[in-house]
Amino acid sequence: SDGGNDAVRRWLSSQNASVQFQYAHCLADGGPGSSNRRGGSGGSGHQVLQMPLASVSGVEKTLASSQRAGQHYDASLLPGTSSGLPSGLNYTAMSQLGSHVSKAIGVTTSSSSSSPALSNGAASHPSRPTAPGGSPLGIILHGKDGGRWVKFSAASDTDARRAHEAFGTYAFPGRRNLGYLFAFESRRAEVMGGQDKTEGAAQPDVKPTRRRFVPLDEYGRQGVLEPRGGTPVEGGGGATASYPSPWAAVVHANASYGLCSTYPSVLVGPRSAVLRNNGAGDGAGGEEDAPFLRRVAAFRSENRFATLTWGSREHGGSVWRSAQPKVGLQGNRSSEDERYLYAIGEEAKRANLAADARDEGGVGGGGPGRRPPPEFLRMICGRINESDLIPGLDGPGGSGGPNGGAGPACMLKIMDMRPKSAAMGNKTQGYGYENTNNYRGSTINFYGIGNIHAVRDAYQRVSGLCTSPGSSDLQWTQLVEGTGWPGMIRLILSAAWQAAFHVHYNRLPVLVHCSHGWDRTSQVPALAQLLLDPHYRTIEGFSTLVEKDFLSFGHPFHTRCGHGEGRNEQGGDEGQLAPIFLQFVDCVFQLVNQFPDYFEFGPRYLLLLSEHIYSCRFGTLLCDCEREREVVAAIRQRTYCVWEYLESVPGLANPTYDGKASGEAGALLMPLPMLLRNVTLWTDRYCMYGAKATVPCVPPTSGRYPPRNTVTCPVMEQPVALHTMRQADDRLRRALDDVDMWKTAALRKK
Repeated sequence: SDGGNDAVRRWLSSQNASVQFQYAHCLADGGPGSSNRRGGSGGSGHQVLQMPLASVSGVEKTLASSQRAGQHYDASLLPGTSSGLPSGLNYTAMSQLGSHVSKAIGVTTSSSSSSPALSNGAASHPSRPTAPGGSPLGIILHGKDGGRWVKFSAASDTDARRAHEAFGTYAFPGRRNLGYLFAFESRRAEVMGGQDKTEGAAQPDVKPTRRRFVPLDEYGRQGVLEPRGGTPVEGGGGATASYPSPWAAVVHANASYGLCSTYPSVLVGPRSAVLRNNGAGDGAGGEEDAPFLRRVAAFRSENRFATLTWGSREHGGSVWRSAQPKVGLQGNRSSEDERYLYAIGEEAKRANLAADARDEGGVGGGGPGRRPPPEFLRMICGRINESDLIPGLDGPGGSGGPNGGAGPACMLKIMDMRPKSAAMGNKTQGYGYENTNNYRGSTINFYGIGNIHAVRDAYQRVSGLCTSPGSSDLQWTQLVEGTGWPGMIRLILSAAWQAAFHVHYNRLPVLVHCSHGWDRTSQVPALAQLLLDPHYRTIEGFSTLVEKDFLSFGHPFHTRCGHGEGRNEQGGDEGQLAPIFLQFVDCVFQLVNQFPDYFEFGPRYLLLLSEHIYSCRFGTLLCDCEREREVVAAIRQRTYCVWEYLESVPGLANPTYDGKASGEAGALLMPLPMLLRNVTLWTDRYCMYGAKATVPCVPPTSGRYPPRNTVTCPVMEQPVALHTMRQADDRLRRALDDVDMWKTAALRKK
């Protein structure tokens, strides 16, 4: 209700929740200027701060029990009200589904002042009600999304246990009972209302949410399956002969997820390898006729063999992904896997030759005159791994040039995201990395990105730093760097930039993999495609990119986020939790923050998306792979879609975005040092629940009010300048002008 939302806003204004948190939640979910959103709660208070519907009654019973006992809560729970929380909104504030629950009975406090029954961060515990020994009773929720915690007070041990059981049932039902999550509860009435009540009917007649990644449509948009123009025909009057695409769709081999259970149903591979199955002209192989692909998949971890995720319609530059090979200490080999990777390089080489023949090879294609000079390439590389990136430069680990360039020919670039020491250590478990002596025409480099354990540790450190009231402000930058989180962001962005460089300038197919091929192997190719393809920098394209490289290609959201699972409920292996997708969104934020004019969406879009990674309010980010979502859980039929919700929230689109200019610009390959040196802490996200003010607030001024690049906070009714929402400033303009100057100078020297 409106009264409930007003009460929550007044409560928020009295807490130490940061201003950016208040703005993001109150405006997006029922604040001034917003309308009723679809997405789960039909306009109730749960749109603001949600909890499973069934568990609300348990908490309300706790409140009613305490009131019957004569232990009423102070009217100061909500400033300006004469009673506690409004009916239907009792004690649901600040409680998200992605929290660990632990019962806290007998917790003492040194504070004697009146304080809210719901506390966030460093706020004190309420002094009433108390146990016979004088200690307050209640439940503490420890959040997964930034180190925050929330307290619930109870009148007795019995009430605390009841509330604890309610949380355990509905907030943490476990992997086998995900139907109790809010994502399913919120649409249960609609699903049950559409259920055919006739005898024998089992499927609900509910329209599923729209699927953003439709494989054949997306690969058709990329143009990777279209025939290519090629060599001029003699005596043809300038006509050119066309030949089939170097890549072909694998339509049937994994249709029932029998080839690889964590891959999408439709895959793309090198034409010469895919057509080995049946020789059909359409490039589609049947599952029963795919022994070669099965042997290729058997040599890779989890059967995740190399498959295309993005390709150029003009030349052979493309992005591929896979898992690590099963090399082991004995140096095992697979002739099928070696031939398969060689086929990728061969097909790309043919596509490049055809592009040279028609002189349409893109920025890096055609003859030597169409390729930027080495001076310009060295400038944008910034001396980072330039012996590998720029053909013709001597140095250890250099590729020596792509497709007939100076030095040994390189037809396929293998990018292993792990530190080399970790890749070598995996040999003891029967895995490892490719020996380029066995894989003809390929080179390999290691990029040193940490595993899920390193990511989790760094995230806990940065979250603890941002939420701690005792963090030193004088050494803030040093402390942030000391967490290791910004360094990880730079490593991921650097690897993605280098992958895009190889594809765009060197026209090489790049194969990206880590261990199992679903964490770092989802992050880096997705970011590389953001740099390469302007379509993915739109709101529609970004949702397609996430559904393709994270959802369909099997990033294990449930395993990494622990949806519906509390502490120690993952079979004793809590070490599988890691904020991989949040780290990816942080990397996207760095690009949006530095180059806002190239993106249709802004930082607030990413902020709200990051909020719903753990909320379990939508079904989009549930389950571990496409098969689980489409076949087992029927996610699109039973839950709401986070993309539809984000598209319905006003103010998330970037008003300075120029789609035509961005499309004409093509690839976004800024100087790499410029990208890495401007990586900053995403304060709107990590300091959201911090005890100290971080985002600058602009005081009222006469005349020009509110000032430019500010937003109005619905709680404070004062303009708040979000530093991440500023337009390209003068420093960025000067840097871009310097790039043009260096480019002009390099071309003149050439």
